[in-house]
Amino acid sequence: MKTMTKLLILSLAVGVSTVLMAKPNIDNSGMKGKMVKMAGEKGVFVVNEVFPKDYFLISKSLPFLVSLTLHHPKSSELNLSKKQIEMILEIKTNTIPITRKSAKKIKKLELALSKRMFNGAKAKDEYKAVDEIAKQKAELTKQHMRCIEQVRAILSPKQREILLSYAK
Repeated sequence: MKTMTKLLILSLAVGVSTVLMAKPNIDNSGMKGKMVKMAGEKGVFVVNEVFPKDYFLISKSLPFLVSLTLHHPKSSELNLSKKQIEMILEIKTNTIPITRKSAKKIKKLELALSKRMFNGAKAKDEYKAVDEIAKQKAELTKQHMRCIEQVRAILSPKQREILLSYAK
């Protein structure tokens, strides 16, 4: 019984120390507030907006590799080289402004549609607006996929394996 208790305490201590020692490659703690501000006013029917992620066609099933490689609490475990970090930061610098701009445009289209529907528009009259929103979300998702491809090409197979473990 004592051995089991000691083993449990040791396991907990190792787990806690591992979590406390894990640090992201790049601290991004202030970004969430900036994103909320950038997203602007929420829609009346939007409770928990995650900007800009909510405006991708595929918003949950595709990984956000820039964030995972640079900002995940365990990203230091990837042992990225300085060159890899610089390359991923360049991808981030080139991609984020496009993503934000597109997401804001999609949000504006969605809010306008919501307002029209609530005020009595006929669904049939709004099909064109829905098609435009879908087209914009598809384009944003394609940009996301190109970003995934670019980051993935920078990582070694072992680093990709470690990233996949974050999802589990």
